[in-house]
Amino acid sequence: MAELGVFETMYSMRAIRRLKPDPIPEDTLRKIIDAGIHSPSGGNLQDWAFILVRDAEGKRFIRDHYWGIWQKLQAGRPLPANLPATQLRVLQAAAHLAEHLDEVPVILLACARKDYPPFARAGYDRASVATVHGSIYPAVQNIMLACRALGLGTVITTIHCCFEEELKQHLGIPAEMEVSALLPLGYPQGKFGPTTRKPAEGIIHWERWGQKG
Repeated sequence: MAELGVFETMYSMRAIRRLKPDPIPEDTLRKIIDAGIHSPSGGNLQDWAFILVRDAEGKRFIRDHYWGIWQKLQAGRPLPANLPATQLRVLQAAAHLAEHLDEVPVILLACARKDYPPFARAGYDRASVATVHGSIYPAVQNIMLACRALGLGTVITTIHCCFEEELKQHLGIPAEMEVSALLPLGYPQGKFGPTTRKPAEGIIHWERWGQKG
């Protein structure tokens, strides 16, 4: 399969929440992670780790907790009658993923050290957190781009944060690490992009906030 160019990859990398159960070759998974770790990180410390959960028991554990949180969040919140069709499809797909998360071939957990030592030691907590996230999320984006280029679908999720301690204990993740993102990986049931976004000009501020050129 020919790999896509970077702009074609970015512009067609929509969130894929309906995934086939077909297994993903191990070489493909290694290639995806290798793409992830070629992103920059704060101080080039590379304080990250990636867990690929493929066994049924592990996926069921994650699914049961994830689905439970999803139901709790949605309880007593009926959908607005005038909800646009595009948003309704997103919610329906998100609910489908939550209920069937254990059926995807791989659940990827992107883990990072909780703090960035140079800032943490000096008491700059905001800068420490920003550097941690500014290190792991570029890696996650590289992974997502690699998935798209190789014909795999995924979406970044964070509901796992609502049961992170239980997740860390179950998977043996060290206390000093956090699980920054959960990504289901699989071949898409539907089609990729193109993605739809607001025009760039509407969110650009020239020189200072509010100045539109």
